[in-house]
Amino acid sequence: MLRRLGKYELLDEIGHGGMATVYRARDAKLDRLVAIKVLHPHLQKAPEARVRFTREAQSVAKLEHPHIVQVYDYSGEDSDESFIAAELLTGPTLKRFAEEHPEIPPEIAACMGLQIARALGAAHARGIVHRDVKPENVMLHERRLVKLTDFGIAQMVDSQSFTATGQILGSPGHMAPEQIEGGDVDARTDLFSLGTVLYFLAVGRLPFTGRNPHQVLKRIVDGEVADPLRVRPALGAPLRAIILKALARDPNDRYASASELEAALTAFLASVGVDDPDAELVAYLADADRHATALRARVLARLLERGRRAVAVKDRATAVECFERVLAIDEGNTEVLQLLERLGRGDRRVVYAGAIAVLVGATALAAILWPRAPVDPPDVLADAGVFDAGSVDADTLDAALTVATETDAALDAPRTPDAGAIDAPEALVEPEPDAGRRRPPSTAARLVEINPSPQNVRVSVDGAPAREWGPRFRSVELPPGLHTFRFDAPSGCCEPLELQVRIPPGDDPYTLPARLPFRPARLYVTAMPADVEVLAGRGDAARGRTRAVISIPMATAEEVREFRVTAAGHEVYTSRVPLRAGELKTVSAELRPTP
Repeated sequence: MLRRLGKYELLDEIGHGGMATVYRARDAKLDRLVAIKVLHPHLQKAPEARVRFTREAQSVAKLEHPHIVQVYDYSGEDSDESFIAAELLTGPTLKRFAEEHPEIPPEIAACMGLQIARALGAAHARGIVHRDVKPENVMLHERRLVKLTDFGIAQMVDSQSFTATGQILGSPGHMAPEQIEGGDVDARTDLFSLGTVLYFLAVGRLPFTGRNPHQVLKRIVDGEVADPLRVRPALGAPLRAIILKALARDPNDRYASASELEAALTAFLASVGVDDPDAELVAYLADADRHATALRARVLARLLERGRRAVAVKDRATAVECFERVLAIDEGNTEVLQLLERLGRGDRRVVYAGAIAVLVGATALAAILWPRAPVDPPDVLADAGVFDAGSVDADTLDAALTVATETDAALDAPRTPDAGAIDAPEALVEPEPDAGRRRPPSTAARLVEINPSPQNVRVSVDGAPAREWGPRFRSVELPPGLHTFRFDAPSGCCEPLELQVRIPPGDDPYTLPARLPFRPARLYVTAMPADVEVLAGRGDAARGRTRAVISIPMATAEEVREFRVTAAGHEVYTSRVPLRAGELKTVSAELRPTP
């Protein structure tokens, strides 16, 4: 034992900062280990330092949250030696952990950032702005979660700032522009700092660097942030967008609240199959290297799945976004390169159809028609569109895409024996406007009327390119026999449906019903740890926990469902929420203690 401080036995020093020293100590009365933060002797008589120390004790004492360090005791303003007794965290800090694990998976960085966002949301709800969010002030605890610490310069929004010296309070590499310029500080200031932490964890370096603090501060004020995707391509475009929004120069361009940032991170994680971020972080912290390898494989599989679906419905933007990250993680992935080749086939088909002849010169045509030299994956991605449209207007580009799709079918699809003079597979032949109820022109073919539910789908017949079901495409002529129909919902409301149907011979139209299964809706409830029950409606009931994604079976595309949130010692919270199949909905629930 080093010495005694009231009822606390100081055992050993575990940290040292500019204002205080932190000791591991034992509470002699309760026989438990705690952390004691003792103000430095030379600051004990400094009014400004004692006020800041008092403010920290008062700030954190107001907050009871699983991701905020808990304060047990405070010496008081009149004590000869100022100290705070708090929860003893096992550590390390996020800064040290990141230094020991230089390639934290982006999904794990998002899990950590999500928990910090929860902590800030709780602080902001009590009118407290932390003002010094940085990796050194976030600690890992019990290898299962993160805890926000050090509210030493926190500002109460409903009171005057406690510093009258005009000094800048904060850490240079993590300060928001308004802090540096002496502007108004609010919750969005903390979100900027959290953006710097997210960048640091996901990219492996700080977003603002320089030869000295002055240069760092200037770059923050000027908004000179290095694009995180260029520094670490494996980060992916969605997380890049979240980080850059948090780091916006203008507070109005950032997330409006910590809950909004939390929801964005939750949606990103759900998109790559991480539906329980807390459990994911626990698994990672238990064995970081092994779990990172397994997580990488899962993410790659999810991105490939999303990319395949996007290719099937010719959603080039989503496909390229997914494949771009796959190639950044797994350079030379053969399946992705093959899928990108499928996306790029439209380039040659447009040329063969003559659609681009009026849009580009002979040089561009020669460049497309002659075989291309092999290129690196980033260049392949850059060429994944139909062609370099330049200044071509949108209507002309759409017309070229239409020609590309129709000609693609004519070149690739197998011809039927009885197709006669038709230069396309019969699966793509449109009936004449009045042909819906008349006898098919060929005795060997039968008119198949497609009746999908829901109706906003794309249909592929026998492997031909998918077409939108609608007034111009409701039926096809097919020879009797076994045929394959694939249905996709571009809106994402439904799971893809593939049917193998044997069309019997006959003269009357054959009706093909197709009901696509609705995807589950997903609900994320922000509240203290509690149970959530979503009551049954047209779809089945569902149960889960707050701060985790709950999957809710859906029988229709949209439905308003009632849900309840329950926690011991609190009143039951009941509300209704509109849900959409395949989409994530985030809501907040305020639980009140039982009187």
